Amino acid sequence: MRHAGIDEAGYGPLLGPLVVASTAAETDDWAAFTSALLAHGVRDSKSIHKTGSLLPLARVVVPGVQWLTGFPIETAADLFAVLGEKPEDRANLPWLAGAEELLLPDLPPWDDLPAIPRGCAGHLVQPSVYNAERRAGINKADLEWRRVGDLLSRVDGRPQDTVVDRLGGRRYYADLLKLQFPGLPVTILEEANHLSRYDIAGHAVSFAVGGESVSPLTALASCIAKYSRELQMELLNRFWCGKLPWLKPTAGYPQDARRWLYQVGQGLAGGWRDELVRNDGEDLPWTPP
Repeated sequence: MRHAGIDEAGYGPLLGPLVVASTAAETDDWAAFTSALLAHGVRDSKSIHKTGSLLPLARVVVPGVQWLTGFPIETAADLFAVLGEKPEDRANLPWLAGAEELLLPDLPPWDDLPAIPRGCAGHLVQPSVYNAERRAGINKADLEWRRVGDLLSRVDGRPQDTVVDRLGGRRYYADLLKLQFPGLPVTILEEANHLSRYDIAGHAVSFAVGGESVSPLTALASCIAKYSRELQMELLNRFWCGKLPWLKPTAGYPQDARRWLYQVGQGLAGGWRDELVRNDGEDLPWTPP
């Protein structure tokens, strides 16, 4: 049976990309596969990531993506490519110019999993793309759903189940799924406080609060999304801290992002406003935080 997991990182920040990732595998022994992934350290990314070090996430993501795709990932650019980002997508973002040179740790591959890998995919939504869609009238929740729905559509083949980490406070998904899968029957199985489940012509899709604890593939997707975003932020901080050596790096979340933008200043970064800052209708963030 084919299983898949979908999760995101970076829904709330002011700086940096929104990242959505999916993972898929086939196994006849879900319990053994789950145990094997847990033995390799697969957990919710929030329980793995340590501020100041990307190594804990790398230990899961680098061999995990190599197992899922069958290709080695040696640089940040390699990982970004798995999630659909091309070099030309970074061409007008000078802080990402170092992606090809940012080396990832060389880690032992996973070769003992009782499953067949069926790939990894995703979306890296840079602020300029985010802003363009918001200006077109797409709200933040629907912007995220566009990426999740696309990844759901790519999970095809045999009878399967997919676990998606619940999208914010959204509880009802039947109408969205009917639009995403026109012509296919969508059956509501459950719409409860912590779990919404649907059947789409034999494809069981669940939106679960804490989806990373429900499926290790969702947890692995969480790690891939988080690690990719953290690498993007590392490149951003390297670039701007290189220009201003006294500047403290930022993770991009609203309060500290405002501090960072104020310290960088409109004179230096104002020309990159659309590429740096997600615009949800707020004032230009050049005033003291």
